[in-house]
Amino acid sequence: MYSKKMWGLLGAIILTGCHFQTTEPSQDVISPVATPKVNNQKVLSQVDETAVKIKALDFSKPVNFQQAADYVLQHSDKLLAAQAGWQASQLQADALDLHKPLIRVSGMTGRYNIETDINTATLKDRLQNYGSLLSHNSDIGNLIKKIPELASILKKGSAGLSQIPSNLHLQKQDTFSKASIIALLPLYTGGRIDAIQEFAQGRADANATEVVTTKEELLKTLIKRYFQVQLAERVVKVREVALKSVKGHSHSAKRMQQLGMISKVQRLQAVAALSDAEFQLDKAKDNLRLAQRALNSLLQGKNINTATTLFVKKHKLAPLSTFQTKAQAHYPIFAQIKAKRKQAKAMEQLSDAAWKPNVAAFGSYQLDKDHNWVVGINARWTLHSSVDRSKIQQAAQMTLRQVDAIYRQVEKDINLLVEKNWLAVDDTRQRYQSLAKEETLAQQVLKLHRAGFKEGINTVIELNDAQAKLVKIQTERANVAYEYVIALAELLESTGNLHTFVDYIPTSLKH
Repeated sequence: MYSKKMWGLLGAIILTGCHFQTTEPSQDVISPVATPKVNNQKVLSQVDETAVKIKALDFSKPVNFQQAADYVLQHSDKLLAAQAGWQASQLQADALDLHKPLIRVSGMTGRYNIETDINTATLKDRLQNYGSLLSHNSDIGNLIKKIPELASILKKGSAGLSQIPSNLHLQKQDTFSKASIIALLPLYTGGRIDAIQEFAQGRADANATEVVTTKEELLKTLIKRYFQVQLAERVVKVREVALKSVKGHSHSAKRMQQLGMISKVQRLQAVAALSDAEFQLDKAKDNLRLAQRALNSLLQGKNINTATTLFVKKHKLAPLSTFQTKAQAHYPIFAQIKAKRKQAKAMEQLSDAAWKPNVAAFGSYQLDKDHNWVVGINARWTLHSSVDRSKIQQAAQMTLRQVDAIYRQVEKDINLLVEKNWLAVDDTRQRYQSLAKEETLAQQVLKLHRAGFKEGINTVIELNDAQAKLVKIQTERANVAYEYVIALAELLESTGNLHTFVDYIPTSLKH
């Protein structure tokens, strides 16, 4: 609240003070697809309205992840709004070059009309009274005898007074023009100008982090939706294979019942297993349609085929310390806190400047025939104010202390978050490899049960259980692969490097 109030006073203060990375090697994939080499973009790139954007994706061909990412980042209104907001605040910060002089030319031209009425009755009465006194004055009478012409003058004066109107109407019309040059140069502001400029730049820096955060939000959403489609497609394939196998089991059970090799109960169990397999396939297809609709909405298309498959790396990622170091350097919240600290430091400087004087040079030159001019120095120093400057100063210091405490806490929290995400990536990698062994074993068990079923050694329940076990492992393995991708995305997000996600896609998927 303090910062907001102080920012609201900046305009008045201006007038008062101045006028006076390394990528991981690719190892393991589920299936190869073609993916172009990644082109890392700068996190903060200015929006160029004339730039050529990616046209609508060709949905007749499979869309790889890089193509989808480029399209989303270039067609997101949310990102465009964040970039425009950052640019606006940066331009505002650049505009505050307050150390330079203010030079202003002013001028005006116009036409005026002045009218007034003057009452002369009182003046006439006084003059008449004065003339009467003169005519009855003995000294004046003696003077008239000596100078006869005075009598004629007094008579004419008395007659002239009667001709003066009792009211006079005066009017004047004319045109005018004037022009001048005024210059103001701040000489000393006690640090106000630097504080104002630093605050504005801090606000621009904070808005820049919004661009980074918005990009990462878009990429995170794309990763979830894109690979959710891959997961759903893989589950559908697993269910289709399972249904085909269960149909074979049901057909075999029917023939064996007809031959009297199994009971009717086992036959019904096979039918029940077939019904469940059909239901599970329908459910998987519904999930696929839902995932495709979510991706279609994001990419503004229909029936999008994804090309980049789920992947899991065989080997561990770089050491934990590597990612923690990256987080300290690139995590957006750190940049945001630094921007807030810059603003808080500026407010502290501004509160200190409230105790210091303002000194400015000024000059004015009249552009007329007289060429009048004036130059000088203006100084102002507030000795007492209705605002408690000491408390404002203390508030600024407390805000700065608050920001520093938040920064230290985030430093601790981010290391824990990176460690949690790093362990999650490694756990899913190990789980995926473990399930590969379980899948191989389940396939062997199913093969033995099929042979045993034909020989009458195993029941249809045992056969379907073995099939269900294999389906469960294959489905779980696909889910673990998806969890690995999401865990990797969360790890990169916590280090501020989600834009490098495509670098972790195995090399075999980039051809």
